[in-house]
Amino acid sequence: MTKEIINNPEFESILSLIQELETELSNLVHDRDVLIYHICPKLQAEYMMKIGKLEYAIFEYQCKISRTKRKIEIIQSFLNKEQSYDISKIEEQLDREYQEYTEKLIQKQKEIESARLKNSSFGTPLTEEESSELKKLYTQIVKKLHPDINPNTTEEQHSQFNDAVNAYKRADLSEMRIIFLLLEKTSVTETTSSIDKLKTRKEMLLNEKNYLINEIQKIKETFPFSIKNLLQDSEKLQSKINELTNVLTEHQEQYKAIEKRLGDTILRHE
Repeated sequence: MTKEIINNPEFESILSLIQELETELSNLVHDRDVLIYHICPKLQAEYMMKIGKLEYAIFEYQCKISRTKRKIEIIQSFLNKEQSYDISKIEEQLDREYQEYTEKLIQKQKEIESARLKNSSFGTPLTEEESSELKKLYTQIVKKLHPDINPNTTEEQHSQFNDAVNAYKRADLSEMRIIFLLLEKTSVTETTSSIDKLKTRKEMLLNEKNYLINEIQKIKETFPFSIKNLLQDSEKLQSKINELTNVLTEHQEQYKAIEKRLGDTILRHE
């Protein structure tokens, strides 16, 4: 019966396609991981150092300008009513009113720092069913690859195990599925596989292939990969830097003028 299955043209055709898909899947995983762990972090770090810091400084001055204008407005309202005011209490009021801006500034600081630390995350929270599947796949991989259970694992298997551990830490179910599929590679020696099982595996591989193709495309269409051309075009990059530098200079001058106006407002009524 086994011999009949192996000699079955349909069986051999599906098996050959599965092996091609496994190779394609491995290459796509590599392409995706190069983007996520090497190319994109470097692009983001370069962006933050050359452009992001200027954008942060501009936003910081925008916050300072807005806050100072509001401070003048509050002081002037007291003066119009010929009432005394407490600067410390005004500052507390401004802290409350501008809490959102402060939080955005802190967030932008974290983004700049995280670019240096190569800190990127992907994926969405898992449902209970997905969490259960993640755990099931992970435990099966551990049984097959954990060095304490399988002391004779190859270098490739050791790498697969490390990938599985990292995927589990990130709760990355899609990655775990891919690792498990590649671990369970089909070969001619697996004579117990029925055509139905092969067809199921083929569909799983096709689904994962399409998922990876879409994911790679999504990565290439979003930040930071989307600014790759800008960063690699020295003329366009310098033009952007000059543009932002000019905007920053304008904001700095505007802030100085508003600070002077604040000082004059206070002095006139002392």
